Amino acid sequence: MELGRGYEIDKDNVTHRIIDQEAVILNLDNGYYYSLNEVGTIIWESINRKMSLSEILCFLEEKYHLPKENLKKDLLELVKDLEKEKLIIEIKKASN
Repeated sequence: MELGRGYEIDKDNVTHRIIDQEAVILNLDNGYYYSLNEVGTIIWESINRKMSLSEILCFLEEKYHLPKENLKKDLLELVKDLEKEKLIIEIKKASN
């Protein structure tokens, strides 16, 4: 998975609320609820702002001052899970 990729919330099939710094997400297709911790919620909100994965990683580095490789691993793992659960979709770049 490339860090230059961008994702967006699948707004046709997903609704969410932020409650006490935790995202509560409902997949309208299957009725499943998901919850994200504080860091997961920051990633979720960043995706909602259409930030690229590299932008999100930089933001997490500045906020938490943790090793980049650890943050990158966790970011990519969460994005992979969100995509697998059909909560987010990749933003396709227009080809020339």
